[in-house]
Amino acid sequence: MNTSHCRCRGYILLVFIFYSFVFGFASNIDIFDDARGSKTNSTPKRFLSNSIYHGADMGNEYIRCAEADLEIPEMDISCDKTSKDVVRNINFADYGNPSGKCEHYKHGNCRASDTLRIVKKNCLGKHKCVLLVSDEMFGTSHCNKDIQLIVQFTCTKKP
Repeated sequence: MNTSHCRCRGYILLVFIFYSFVFGFASNIDIFDDARGSKTNSTPKRFLSNSIYHGADMGNEYIRCAEADLEIPEMDISCDKTSKDVVRNINFADYGNPSGKCEHYKHGNCRASDTLRIVKKNCLGKHKCVLLVSDEMFGTSHCNKDIQLIVQFTCTKKP
């Protein structure tokens, strides 16, 4: 029996398994509402965490802040106390060049105007949501550099 023929089949099988594995992950598509109100298909490009800051704890509610830039193409917004906690309010959201620290953010001079509406539509009432950090999601920010997404939100504790 020709051993090179068997090796060829083995390589073909390995390539087939590899592509099945890769494209199996690619088929997990999330659908987001974007700046135009239409559905946007996307797959997360990286699984890196964005910066999460803890704000005030007000008994039944607590504030969290999340920051991400174009290097991390997605932002995870989640309430962390229990899986039953939900996002009750979006206190601040800006895609462009916002400044400040958690609970003291300010809008920048170049920003996408529909950011707050889009974040509310995608995240209110949920324990966790994922947002794309992109012009496709929020519309053009008109910033030349250092574009980032900052969201401050309030979570409600559920019993």
